[in-house]
Amino acid sequence: MSLSVGNYSVTIGARRVVQDVSFDAKPGRMLAVLGPNGAGKSTLLKGFCSMRRGEGRVRLDDTDLLAMRPIDRARQVGYVAQDLAQLDVALDVFELLLLAQSGGRRSWRAPPQAFRRAEETLETLGLSRFARCRPGQLSGGERQMIGLALALVRRPRLLLLDEPTSALDLANQLQILDAVAEHTRQHEVVTLAVLHDLNLATRYADEVLLLKDGRVHTSGSTETVMDPATISDVYGVECHPLPVPGTRFTALYPVARTASTRHPAD
Repeated sequence: MSLSVGNYSVTIGARRVVQDVSFDAKPGRMLAVLGPNGAGKSTLLKGFCSMRRGEGRVRLDDTDLLAMRPIDRARQVGYVAQDLAQLDVALDVFELLLLAQSGGRRSWRAPPQAFRRAEETLETLGLSRFARCRPGQLSGGERQMIGLALALVRRPRLLLLDEPTSALDLANQLQILDAVAEHTRQHEVVTLAVLHDLNLATRYADEVLLLKDGRVHTSGSTETVMDPATISDVYGVECHPLPVPGTRFTALYPVARTASTRHPAD
């Protein structure tokens, strides 16, 4: 179930926020969408689930994602937003996980397998203790993890994660991304994750799409893209590579802003 994007653009007002973006993403692999603030990362993901109107080609296998009916698209695409204020509802977490599996059907009664899938999803993410809590009773980070559970429980073909770890502590960042990586491989999902932590991207992503000013600056394997010179050019920050002993990962340690990003008063 591959994702193919060609010459995709999004215009907001008079500004073209995403410009002629093209890339392919493979099933069973995670693609990290990186770039500085304002690069178009979140807008790109919102366009794929029609929260922003875009132009170009977006195909999930042989299906035109942009031409699908909203209810059909919702069954194929799992989206986790940065702002999960909409989760402040009267239902508890377990009830929400059952409802998420209904596929928009009004006269739907949850079968036994829906209960099992909800339980398994909470257990995988380490969230079983929140099953009978209402989202409004939870912290921002806890709601963020529940938002991910609601996406995973539906078994989407395309998983779009917009900064899924922004409100999480270190331990929960690793737990959540471990679970996402395993789910991606096990269920052959196409996963796109917007991340700001470059080292999390290095650790978990198979490929990287690096955006700058709404355009693709570089794309390819994580090892190829996460090069200090490339990162310096896109972010305006000098980084030193630090191999992590006992692993295949090389961390990027930020040293200083480059001359091009310094203001005259600095």
